[in-house]
Amino acid sequence: MRQIRKRLTYANVTATIALFMALGGATAIAASRLPRNSVGPRQLQPNAVRTGFLDKNAVRTGKIAFEAVRAGKIAKNAVVTNRLRDGAVSGAKLANQAVGTGKLGNESVQTGKIGSGAISTGKIEDDAVTGPKVKESTLDQVPSAAEADKVGGHSAACPGGMRAVAGLCADTDPRAGAEWKNAAKDCADEQALLPSVGQLLALSASLGNVSTGAGEWTDSFYVTSTGEERAVTVTGEGFFGYYPATSSEPTYRCVTQLLR
Repeated sequence: MRQIRKRLTYANVTATIALFMALGGATAIAASRLPRNSVGPRQLQPNAVRTGFLDKNAVRTGKIAFEAVRAGKIAKNAVVTNRLRDGAVSGAKLANQAVGTGKLGNESVQTGKIGSGAISTGKIEDDAVTGPKVKESTLDQVPSAAEADKVGGHSAACPGGMRAVAGLCADTDPRAGAEWKNAAKDCADEQALLPSVGQLLALSASLGNVSTGAGEWTDSFYVTSTGEERAVTVTGEGFFGYYPATSSEPTYRCVTQLLR
């Protein structure tokens, strides 16, 4: 050190400082005059390029490597709706159960978006489908109700020549007079019966054409103490008659239950 100090002069120090200033200036000049594309990946230090050094829109699609941007690289809410191209997000791009109820907009799921058979019974809430939601013209007859218009295999309608009156199917008009047994047999052959007194009174009030005079036979049949067979008749005026069962003067009509 003593030898160096002996040789330090004002001139030596001044010359050394001048040398360093010259070299520093040359480096600065050289950096400002770098040739185009002369700085590559090897010339950049780790983490040298930061967000603030990038121009707006400097990083474009062509600059991003395939699959370089992953979920962890995207900030929350960074990708908004208008940033997505139509059809860009397909089913394969969505994680299982990624789209919950809260992510669906009102009326966003339209008929054309629902796959055939996608909505099973288990997907429909109890009592969710009410009458106004059902288009009746689209409903076919339920297979298990192929005889829905029948009860116990019987048609809920009256045969020809009869009409529904007071819960019965009754002959529209009285039949010609006949003995009581013949009248009862005619009705039985048609799977019908002579009306009871009460039924014939109801028919008289509804139809208004029950025979007058001898009236019409009812199903009330009895044998007198002398062994004579008689039956009760009802007239259009609402009177009762007791005629020999062998008389062919009373007319009659057959009745059956509305369900046949």
